[in-house]
Amino acid sequence: MKNVRVFYKKLSRLKFVSHLDMNRFMSRMLKKSGLPVWYTEGFNTHIYITFALPLSLGFESEYDVMDFKVTDDNLTNEDIVLLLKRVMPPYLEIISAAEPWEKISEVAFAEFKIMFPKVNGLAVKLNSFLLSDEILVTKKNKKGREQTTDISKKINKFKITESEDKIILNIVLSAGNDNLNPTLLLDTFSNNTGFCLPYYSVLRTKILDKNLDLFK
Repeated sequence: MKNVRVFYKKLSRLKFVSHLDMNRFMSRMLKKSGLPVWYTEGFNTHIYITFALPLSLGFESEYDVMDFKVTDDNLTNEDIVLLLKRVMPPYLEIISAAEPWEKISEVAFAEFKIMFPKVNGLAVKLNSFLLSDEILVTKKNKKGREQTTDISKKINKFKITESEDKIILNIVLSAGNDNLNPTLLLDTFSNNTGFCLPYYSVLRTKILDKNLDLFK
């Protein structure tokens, strides 16, 4: 039995595929590839797949991570990549395969590139908001009770750049067990400032561990 970690990109139209559908899709692609994948045991057997950090609907990713197992220890990582590339559709690019180096529980941060059309005043207001000592969000917890939390501590670092037609926000946010979704952050920005955000795109560029190193 061999543990396999595959790194891939999910781009363009595939951003409209939900995480649940992606799970089903990857199961079909693993079957189609002919890889000797390991199935869970029990009454309802299925291919064992684990994703390091599920991607929100509407987001693209340059760095996604999926774990599974193969029953042939002699199968090389190069063979696995080749077999997967043969069956994957456009906009889903297999980068590489390796044996897992870190546990999925060690995912701690994610880096995003968020692009807005050029709007006067947006960059200044966004910068001021992200530098706030306190950013409060009130949400219902699992028991249905309202709970207020300060999400400013979940912003690790950010950089805002402007071009002739775009504003680009590169930001590192808490992920894994202490996840902060960029959409929640930007919705809070709109609610707190009254600034109506234009359509923006979100690209996850990296998944990171607690040391801010690339998760492997």
